Amino acid sequence: MEVSYKNMTDKKVKEGIQLTIIETIEALMEENKINQATLAREINIGPAQLSKCLNRKGNNYVSIDTLIKISDYFKVPVDQLLGRSSIKVAEKSQSNADICRNLINLIETGTVNIINGAVTEDTYQPNRNEAEKESDPYRYEKKKNSYKMFYFSNYLPLPDIKNLSKSEKKNIESELNTNGLYHPKRIEINAFIEYYLKLRDLYKKDDLPRAFFEQAIEDRLNQMRY
Repeated sequence: MEVSYKNMTDKKVKEGIQLTIIETIEALMEENKINQATLAREINIGPAQLSKCLNRKGNNYVSIDTLIKISDYFKVPVDQLLGRSSIKVAEKSQSNADICRNLINLIETGTVNIINGAVTEDTYQPNRNEAEKESDPYRYEKKKNSYKMFYFSNYLPLPDIKNLSKSEKKNIESELNTNGLYHPKRIEINAFIEYYLKLRDLYKKDDLPRAFFEQAIEDRLNQMRY
């Protein structure tokens, strides 16, 4: 039986892509500390089927459906499984301690400002009436809650000049003339947040492909000056 050079080349290309997919999935499993059996259960396919797909010596290929399931489970783009991209739009959740450490760093470095804010939220509250408790222990209620809120002010933090001496006012005026009125780092952060939220809204409405959304955000991050 004669095998054409084109067929041999196509086979090598497929084998190369398949090996990349297998290695990427194995790396993701190792990173997330799970085995094939766990992954198969989580994406709802048979362990034997997944084992065949990830067998380096076998002739089975990972199907598109399986790739999508694995992509959704690990929260990575399909392009990353194919070895074309390493962009992640959503990482695994940080611990509360890690989140608080990041917030402390932002506060201590003066990157963010803190204000007291109130938010009206939809809540369910315990019924106070004993008769109502028997049939329905909770009632729907709009409730206003107070929280500490963070924001990135575009303006430089400066004291109120009303109670300053002439020399102090002169120093502030000199600083403003030299450095300007604005905080360029925070302006850049605010501009990025606006850009991100607009694109995220389009992506959530399925008006923007996931790959385009991820690449646009990564490009914008790479272009940031500060």
